[in-house]
Amino acid sequence: MKAFINAQRQHKTLFTLPFKQTSKGYEGKEYDFEFRPGELTVLGGSNGSGKSMLIGQIALHLINRGARPYIASFEMSPVRTLVRLCRQAMCTRIHSSVSADVAKRFLANVSENLVIFSQEQATNIHQLMEFLQSAVSDYGCNILFIDSLMMCVSNDMDKIETDALMQELVQFCREKNVHVVLVAHFRKLGGSADKPKYSVYDEADKDNIKGASGITNLAFNVITLAKNRKKAKDKAAMNEFDDSQPDHVLNICKQRNGSYEGYVNLWFDSISLNFCTSWERDASPYQHYLKEPDFHPTSISEEEKEF
Repeated sequence: MKAFINAQRQHKTLFTLPFKQTSKGYEGKEYDFEFRPGELTVLGGSNGSGKSMLIGQIALHLINRGARPYIASFEMSPVRTLVRLCRQAMCTRIHSSVSADVAKRFLANVSENLVIFSQEQATNIHQLMEFLQSAVSDYGCNILFIDSLMMCVSNDMDKIETDALMQELVQFCREKNVHVVLVAHFRKLGGSADKPKYSVYDEADKDNIKGASGITNLAFNVITLAKNRKKAKDKAAMNEFDDSQPDHVLNICKQRNGSYEGYVNLWFDSISLNFCTSWERDASPYQHYLKEPDFHPTSISEEEKEF
């Protein structure tokens, strides 16, 4: 017990979410979420809620904190993943495009710290565990993102199959002392956005995650990302809407080895593809990915634009 307490006192939190509201000590509160070694996190959300974009933003943040992430997206090509990451890292409202030169600098830097798995098709539990084993032993990755659960099992509603996957992942995290983030989908929520008492906070409930209860019960942490569908619908219809209301809500629903559980309001910046914690949507680019610290993207011609 004494050794554990001393270790906790000396522990330096590194692998956090990219939002100040989830960092320990923010406004004196114990927002202490962390991607701890040996744990499994489930990230849930509906189709189009922005789960994959959130993964990219988290991965860039973690690289900056010294992690070596691994992204296995069985639904998106590595090229598209890299294009999105480059936009998230480099684009701002002033510089909304990325030149070929900037892209090359970004890729040269990020390639040293990020591994992206290439397979745009479904896999199975046995193959997935082989992929993860290789990510750790061959590439030294310590935070692994799997996108998504439904691409790793034949039926994500099958309790036996999904429980088997979750148990394999939990054991893998413990044995390899790494952190795995597994993306899961919400069940279809129907037309709740049209209801007078619609709440994006209700939509962010972990009980909306599709499949058996073992998916959330076996995970160490559960996070959900819900899109404010009522606000999005009003914007699309050019109706009046209150922009002080969040575009998305991040819900830390479960944290087995942390004290904080609760909501984080997010606003989406469509230029940089980043989630922000203010309606001003001030997304700061990750300029450290440019090898020349004083270099800043400048206005470029149409011919120079890549993304």
